[in-house]
Amino acid sequence: MSTLKDVMSAMKEVLLLTDNVDRAGAALSEISSELREHDRRLIRLETIVEIAKNQPPHSSSKIPPIKKVES
Repeated sequence: MSTLKDVMSAMKEVLLLTDNVDRAGAALSEISSELREHDRRLIRLETIVEIAKNQPPHSSSKIPPIKKVES
């Protein structure tokens, strides 16, 4: 009887481990897709910054210098 009990306990442990591995795999897949989405967004932001850096400055968009007031 003790051997049968040990076998059943081992099988239960294997099933629990399998379930844990399946859940970890699902979580990893979800994290992987989120990482790809973040990578795409980062590339878009980098592109916007590069385009903005390469455009000539617009004179109308410049803030005029602050005039010093003498007391």
